[in-house]
Amino acid sequence: MTRAGIVRAVVAAGGAGTKMDPITRITPKEMLPVGRKPILEHLVLELRDAGIDNVLFVISSHKSQIPAYFGSGQRYGLEFSYRVQDDGAGPAAPVLAAEAWTQGKPFVLAFGDNLIRPAPGGPETPLQRLLNSQTANEDACSVLTAVFPADQVPPHETLLGAAPARVDGSPVTFGKDQLDHTAARWVHACAARWVLSPFVFEALHQCRPRANGELYLIDAVRHWISTGHQLKAVPLLSADVRFNLDHWGAYEDAVTILRG
Repeated sequence: MTRAGIVRAVVAAGGAGTKMDPITRITPKEMLPVGRKPILEHLVLELRDAGIDNVLFVISSHKSQIPAYFGSGQRYGLEFSYRVQDDGAGPAAPVLAAEAWTQGKPFVLAFGDNLIRPAPGGPETPLQRLLNSQTANEDACSVLTAVFPADQVPPHETLLGAAPARVDGSPVTFGKDQLDHTAARWVHACAARWVLSPFVFEALHQCRPRANGELYLIDAVRHWISTGHQLKAVPLLSADVRFNLDHWGAYEDAVTILRG
């Protein structure tokens, strides 16, 4: 069990993987091999090492290879469940699919197409640091972040607020007046690992879809912060490496660096 008593994790693995077509018509991108294991197996081991014992995979109906490979979770010493989510409702859809499963308790949300290699020799993995920064709090809202120069942020990253140039891994908090990075030289971007409490479901139900018809988790978080709460951000260390595996270039980098 984690220091904050969080033992459940939701894994979002329903994306179509269109940027990695045509191979993803046959194999889900989360099941592509990196270092002799599928991408998703690296995440399963990361969750287990962080004290998680119950995992819900939210997948699409064409990803039957995921439950076929992972099964009940017994061989990992974990308990696995599966939900199918095919409605294309956006990045927040896997969260809503897990509402009943979380049983009204804080949980980890991890995106299955992101790999994180911890700094060599560190006492804790990034996810362990995220969880261990958490208090036993029913209003939990924290996120692992990657810090980038503001003019070098990769495409499709979700930005939070300004960051100092020197990153030492110390948690920072963002309130409603701090989620402005327009003049920042360095910025925090979400790094695909969250700790969320049941507030997120109420906030998502109150959020309207964007113009594309999709719901976004960050909109719910910003709504919650606007009511006077704070978001805790735990930055990756400079020696931690994150791979956002939604395109071939990132996948090739991960295979090269994590082989063996």
